[in-house]
Amino acid sequence: MRANFMEIAFLSKLEKTNINASGTEGNVTILKKTEEIDGTQRIYISGASLKYAIKTYLAENGWILSEVKPKTRTAQITTECNPKERIDDDLFGYLDTEADKKRVAPIKTNGMISLFPYKGDLNRGVRFDPEGKEHSLYDIEIATNIFRSNWAVELDRIGKGDDWEVLAEEKEKRIKAFLKALFNLWSRVKQTNFLTKISPEVIVFVFRDDKTLTIADKLRIDENYNLDIEALKEALDYHKDSLKEVYIGGMKSFVKNWDTVVKELNGYLDGKVRVKDLPSLKDLVISNDFKFYG
Repeated sequence: MRANFMEIAFLSKLEKTNINASGTEGNVTILKKTEEIDGTQRIYISGASLKYAIKTYLAENGWILSEVKPKTRTAQITTECNPKERIDDDLFGYLDTEADKKRVAPIKTNGMISLFPYKGDLNRGVRFDPEGKEHSLYDIEIATNIFRSNWAVELDRIGKGDDWEVLAEEKEKRIKAFLKALFNLWSRVKQTNFLTKISPEVIVFVFRDDKTLTIADKLRIDENYNLDIEALKEALDYHKDSLKEVYIGGMKSFVKNWDTVVKELNGYLDGKVRVKDLPSLKDLVISNDFKFYG
């Protein structure tokens, strides 16, 4: 096995989006937000929303997902709870309150959070009264921003439970399916009038055997699209003794200082860090030559 643990952090630019609304206040559909230490508001997209997008991608690409069971008088909504046969039960876990069955998800995420503050942008809409008397006005909070997403993947738990385990070949198929979903990520929710992509522009993969996060919020970019190289170096230096492999990929058309990123980080830490343009890195990690298991 390549490593017990893989951390993934990536940046995406979303344009004019209300991708994961928090509900309505009066006639305003509001974005989910959290308050930064400096008092500014940062937009976030829930982990549940991203997992829904990934599950939808898996279903669209031939994977049979676990059937959702409705809520009853004695049990909450759950799935088949069959991780040996169902990829989503395996990767994202489950909880059956009635049968007292649970699986802690091997794949965890914080969703996505904006790097820059919300500036109060609104889209004004109107629903026209056909008789022209009582038009209905409404507002939708929107934003254009760069978002960071973080994922923790317990590779040693995928395709494996206390009393069951699938073959290494099946584990490989499942992790590659998940990665393909990330590389092709889009929400499918609230996109009719606010279509935007959320797939990565910059991505970092970190492999280590101890299950500790390395990058976290050190993946940053400024308003001029310059990647923060020193922040990445600081994180890598701090964890250097535990790192097995690190891969950094980026769209050269997105990262203004890409040539400097390659110069400073490719081969860093005695060759543990490898930097590639994002199309090449995508091709590498989902190829048959790049093995996670076996």
